Amino acid sequence: MRIAWKIFGISLIVFFVMAAAAAFSIFKIFEINKELHLISNVYSPLRHEVTQVEVIALEEELDLERAEKYLAELRADRLEVLSYDKSPEEIDALLQDHPALQARIKRLEERLEQDLLAFEEHARKVTELLKSAEERVAAAQDAATSIHDRLELAALYPTLVAIETQHDNFHAHALHLVQSVDIPAATRERLETQLEEEETKLSARLDQLREHVTRFTDQSIETAALHEQQALYASIAATAASGALALLLSSLVIAGILRPMKALTSGARRVEEGDFAVQLQPRSSDEIGTLTRSFNTMVEGLRSTQKIKDTFGQYLDPRVVSGLIADHEDATAGEKKVVTAYFSDLADFTTISEQFTPAGLVRVLNRYLDLMSSEITDRQGVIDKYIGDAIMAFWAQPFCDDGGQATLAVESALRNIEHMRDFQHELPDLTGLQKNLPQLKQRIGIATGDAVIGSIGSEKTKNYTIMGDTVNLGARLEGANKVYGTQLLVCQRTRDTASGIEFRAVDKIQVKGKTEPTSVYTALARENDMTEELAALQAGSEEALHAFAEARWTDARSLFETILQQHPDDQIARVFLNRLKLIEAQGAPENWDGVWHLTSK
Repeated sequence: MRIAWKIFGISLIVFFVMAAAAAFSIFKIFEINKELHLISNVYSPLRHEVTQVEVIALEEELDLERAEKYLAELRADRLEVLSYDKSPEEIDALLQDHPALQARIKRLEERLEQDLLAFEEHARKVTELLKSAEERVAAAQDAATSIHDRLELAALYPTLVAIETQHDNFHAHALHLVQSVDIPAATRERLETQLEEEETKLSARLDQLREHVTRFTDQSIETAALHEQQALYASIAATAASGALALLLSSLVIAGILRPMKALTSGARRVEEGDFAVQLQPRSSDEIGTLTRSFNTMVEGLRSTQKIKDTFGQYLDPRVVSGLIADHEDATAGEKKVVTAYFSDLADFTTISEQFTPAGLVRVLNRYLDLMSSEITDRQGVIDKYIGDAIMAFWAQPFCDDGGQATLAVESALRNIEHMRDFQHELPDLTGLQKNLPQLKQRIGIATGDAVIGSIGSEKTKNYTIMGDTVNLGARLEGANKVYGTQLLVCQRTRDTASGIEFRAVDKIQVKGKTEPTSVYTALARENDMTEELAALQAGSEEALHAFAEARWTDARSLFETILQQHPDDQIARVFLNRLKLIEAQGAPENWDGVWHLTSK
């Protein structure tokens, strides 16, 4: 028998054992779930409602006792110091001569009215609770799947109805007793005796219901515990049986594999030491023989690895190629890291390229991309892709030190901006044009933040790249240069983490595709190259933007005009002065927060 069938047989046996145990456990879990559902949705709330009914019924009885007490005091007070042979009208007239007694009677009547209102409110709550309990039991009875549960619930419903009837009788007798003022003492005593009997019956039925619910709850808990114990024992038995079978059968298969595997292990060790001349002789036609032949093929493939690395290093960053070929987890697996994304593009290059011949266009692009890419790769950046004249690159671990991404990216951008001046002078030789040469201008966007980095794609074709909001923000910042007439825009985090470079605040914007605003900046100069003029521009821009954000339009206009007077070619100041004209004409947007929303890419 082939090894695959042996292993499959072992797995099949273990699977059937575990499947049987799992099926039994699932069945018991469903039973447990039904019991718990019944406890949590019926018995537990019902027990709570019964307890509330008992408490409120007790309060109702107390309200009744206080009302009877006040009635007795009223009857006594109205006859105090008065003759018993007077009519009620005469007693009321005589009470006018006893203001203190009259005030006491009034207080007693008010208390009596309050207690009667409380009595009615408690009675209403008891009725509502009983109705709720009846509806709960009826709904649970309709939803119950087992005959046992239906019988238990069916036994509860008549008890609830009887309690409701008993409570209605008690309430009716109590109101009759309280509202009957001029009845003989013997009749009142008989009514009070009947009322006490109603109270006793109501209490007895409530006790009966509580015991009934408690018994059903305990039975459900015991049933759930039994199901849980059965499921546990089944799982333990299946685990032990499958483990023993797996150990026994696996040891038999392993014994037949171990000897030829030793030869493979020895050969693999020699390959690990760099001996690619290893060749093993297959001694069987089963999987071990196939593995031996595959091992020999693998060794042949390893001989070609260096050649592959040299070839594909021209298309991918050599560090990425090494990681992909070596299958280093940290170089290929997708994971979240802090990256600095770099996007650059040539302004209006599609239109400009129409002036070039195809050969001249290829020469221009190759030279441009070579100049720009060299600065990126020399500073540990990784070229992600070229899209025509556009470049996408990034800095992240393990290709550069953590914390230095932003500085390396901005330095590369500044050097590339400097290279553009030299590249402009090379255009005549590259294109063959001696006059009417286009003026090439580069736009760069840089963003720093969290992104997913790794090999992305299908099983057949992959691309080592970065994805996330940080990447999208970098692309949007590259396009935002068109708005401000700048060559470089960076986000807040890039500005905060880049060292040795001074920046100028440009705006606080919300780019298309993002809901959170971000402050953007452009690089002024390296710290060693800062002048007083640039420092004044940096401070003036901060002050002007602050006034603009606070809707101090007059101050903002004055500050931007000052910047434009000192720097006539400053496009950023022109942009804000145009915005101020628009705000002056149309008014500021509602809920102005200083954020300018860019609606285009």
